[in-house]
Amino acid sequence: MRRFCSNLVVLALTLGSTAAHAQTNEADTATALAFNPGEELTYSVAYGFVPAGSWWLRIEELGEFEGRPAYHFVSKVESNEGVSVIYEIEQSEEAWFDAAELYSLKYTRQSIENDTARDRVYRFDQEQHLRINGKGETKPASPRAVDQLSILYFIRLLPFEPGAKFTLRNLADPEDNPLTIQVLKKERVKVPAGTFETYVLKLDFKTNQGVFKKGGENLLWVTADDRHVPVKLSSRIGLGKFRAELVGFSAGKTIVSVD
Repeated sequence: MRRFCSNLVVLALTLGSTAAHAQTNEADTATALAFNPGEELTYSVAYGFVPAGSWWLRIEELGEFEGRPAYHFVSKVESNEGVSVIYEIEQSEEAWFDAAELYSLKYTRQSIENDTARDRVYRFDQEQHLRINGKGETKPASPRAVDQLSILYFIRLLPFEPGAKFTLRNLADPEDNPLTIQVLKKERVKVPAGTFETYVLKLDFKTNQGVFKKGGENLLWVTADDRHVPVKLSSRIGLGKFRAELVGFSAGKTIVSVD
């Protein structure tokens, strides 16, 4: 039996904290993971002032993947009817995330953009630091690599407080590192799902593969509690701005250990 608090040791080895107070307190901040099997998040998505579609995130189960205890994350994005007339997009992602070691085991993405289908499959050899695609071809992976879907959950494990700053070097593609996260402040925000006390995070990405984009103003609002639920996201590139706001939330079933 492994207690979730032991995962914090793994987390401490994975991230680099550049704020002394955050580094000192990080092993004492949380005693359980911030998310649970069955958790479901639903967002409305807009581009500028134009409603663009919906985004759905769910943790399907805590099961096994090749003998390892693993979370199964699922994400789906769909454009609405109005936007689809101009540009139709549908994207589904799945990830299997080692619940004891806090790194990726497998990642898949299927997307359709204006009738053009694109698929991606990666399995991770964490011992050899490799990504293996569906054809068996290999590319280097970062130590303790985390894929672009699982990183949204990994971030929620960090010990946030205003002024803290973190440097992550475990994004799956080594060229995408580092990811820096700065906690700007606390802020009360209102979204369709309700009003929440949040931490406002500024993220500096070097990749365009996920929700956020490199070179832009990327902000994430997470609840100022142990769950760190993302309630609002925004990414600004030039004159364009993507925004997602929480519409619905289900916490799932709390668990206290991983076999």
